[in-house]
Amino acid sequence: MLLTIGLAFVAGFFAGNGLPYYVMGSTGDGHHPAPFRDSPAIAVAVGWFAFIIAAVAWSFADVGDHPFPGYAAAAVGVLAVGLIHTRTWRRANPWGKRTATS
Repeated sequence: MLLTIGLAFVAGFFAGNGLPYYVMGSTGDGHHPAPFRDSPAIAVAVGWFAFIIAAVAWSFADVGDHPFPGYAAAAVGVLAVGLIHTRTWRRANPWGKRTATS
């Protein structure tokens, strides 16, 4: 059951993390806090890769045998990454990149 909880948490975390990157890139907004170049294509690729990690983790989580702990852990993972985003995405330069004005 601990493996289910851990993998479900990872799945929720990466699914929650990938969604804003994918949506921002798909809508053409290339400005996102990431350690990579600001580009809509990079944002989509980062979101897609996070979805792949989430899908692989979920497929190995065996949530069918432990549904309540699995879904609860995934929900906590989504909540955790959402709270992290509230701290990092509101700052103009969360990764400390040098810009023309800094």
